[in-house]
Amino acid sequence: MVGATISALEQGKTERQTFERPSLLLHCEGKAKAETLDPAIWLRPGMLEAFLESRQTSLVDRLRRVGLDQMPAICANEGKGGKGIQRCYWLAVTSIPQDLAGQEELRQWGKVEYRRTEAGEVKPSWLLRWLFQNGELRNRSWRGLSLLVSVLFGVTLLALWLLTGLWGVSSTDQTLTLRQLGASAFFCLGAWFVWRDFYRPWIQLVDDRVVKTPVSLLSLWEDSAELEMHRDSEKHQWTRFIRFSGDCPLCSGRVLLMPGRPEHKLPLVGRCSESPHAHVFSFDRARLTGAYIGPSLA
Repeated sequence: MVGATISALEQGKTERQTFERPSLLLHCEGKAKAETLDPAIWLRPGMLEAFLESRQTSLVDRLRRVGLDQMPAICANEGKGGKGIQRCYWLAVTSIPQDLAGQEELRQWGKVEYRRTEAGEVKPSWLLRWLFQNGELRNRSWRGLSLLVSVLFGVTLLALWLLTGLWGVSSTDQTLTLRQLGASAFFCLGAWFVWRDFYRPWIQLVDDRVVKTPVSLLSLWEDSAELEMHRDSEKHQWTRFIRFSGDCPLCSGRVLLMPGRPEHKLPLVGRCSESPHAHVFSFDRARLTGAYIGPSLA
C-alpha cells in the first residue's frame, strides 16, 4: 500500500489509491497461496488498523524526530465483502494525538525489558557438568539421551523406594505406633523433596519451555537461574541453564523470574528484588518483555 501510493504521487497522481482484499492477499502471499485462501477470512475488518496501532509509538517517535506533525492512518469503506461489494482500503494522514506522549510515558513505566545470559554464564552443579558442556546440551545427542535415561531411572527408583517404605510400615500386624507414623511421614516428605528438587523441573520443562532451576541443580555460587528449552536456527532442540533479568522501571531494582503463585496464576513472573510483591511483571520469553501486573498504582 505504501509503495503503490508513493509511486502514484511520484507520477503526479493525487487521487486516492484504493486496494481490495484480493489484491492485498495476492501481493502479500503470492499467487499460489492466494488461490487457496479466502480474502475475507485472511484479512478481517480491523486487522490492518490494529497492526498500525501496535506500531504507533515507535512510528510517532520517528516522525517527531524529523519534525512532522502528521501520521499515516488506515481507512476502509463499509463494504462487507461479497460479489460486487468488495471491502477497500487506502492510506490517509491524520494529526498526531497530543496526549500520545503522556500515554507512552505511562506505558514505559509499566514495561520491563528482559536480558538473557550467554551460554556458559550460569554454572550447573558438579553432578551435571559432565552432561551440560558450556551450560547446555543438545537434546538429540548421547548426552541428551543420558539425561533422559537418568531422569526416568531416578523417578522409578524414587517410586520403588517410597512404595517399599510404605509397604514395610503397613505390613505389620500390630497397632501403628508413633514411630511407624513418623517413618511414613519421613518417606513421604523425603520422596516429595527429591521429586521437587531433582526430577519435576525436567518434566515441566517439556511443556513450559522455561522453568525455575532448583538450588540443588545449580553451583554453590549461583543464586537464581532458569532452565530453558529452545530451538536453534537449524531446528535442533537444546536445553540450557540460563538467567533472565531486567531493570525495574519503578525503582531501578533488579527484576528476576520467580514463581507467580500465590498472587498470580502465571507459572513465572518477574519480581523486583527491592519489592517482590508490589513490583511484579509478566514474562514473554519470545519477545523478552513484560508488563506490570502488580497492585494498582496511583
